[in-house]
Amino acid sequence: MRPVNKGKAPDKRFKRYQEAEPYLEDRLGAFCSFCEMPVNHVPEVEHKEAKGKGGEELKWKNLLLSCKYCNTRKGIFVAKGDKNKYLWPDEDDTFHAFRYDNDIPQLNEKYLQNRSEKIQQKAENLFHLLKLNNIPISPTVKDRRYASRNEARNYALDSKLGWDKVKRTPERLEYLKMIENLAKASGFFSVWMEVFKDDMEIKKMLVSVFKGTKKEYCLDPMK
Repeated sequence: MRPVNKGKAPDKRFKRYQEAEPYLEDRLGAFCSFCEMPVNHVPEVEHKEAKGKGGEELKWKNLLLSCKYCNTRKGIFVAKGDKNKYLWPDEDDTFHAFRYDNDIPQLNEKYLQNRSEKIQQKAENLFHLLKLNNIPISPTVKDRRYASRNEARNYALDSKLGWDKVKRTPERLEYLKMIENLAKASGFFSVWMEVFKDDMEIKKMLVSVFKGTKKEYCLDPMK
């Protein structure tokens, strides 16, 4: 899960929480803060502590961008005062807490086993809250996260095959730009980072392209 830095609160007093959306998108890009799917139509302003359960409705620190699928899954389960029971991409190292080496996100047990029991539980709570490993079993199940993630992985895998062929040729810069554009269009930052995990040049490019990404987590080896 991409760790993000949304910066200080804008110099604006929001009257409605929806007014925060363009500021969040400008700083983090139009991607879900949880599943990383591109949100091309009406990104939803997500309250970490649900406003319906006492969470602060207009406070910048309580807001993130979300797709409708993650927002619906999360619902109003996180009440005021319960935020510390979960990891959050704008507060924690969510990059290492989850694995993206196949088409279904998983808890990164290798990383978490070296962390405190509290961190382990926070990661599990967020993972199960959002149902990040959900696979729709019927066309009537409205959850496009799996299909979109699978598509992004295929793009990344094909891009790596091409990149390995041209990265030492005069065509490298043109191909690098193609990877950049395709990654931004397809989203799922962590999937691209996993596919190119052994290529520091591409990883640095991805961190730069997905604005608001905390590079201090994403470019350091897992400890």
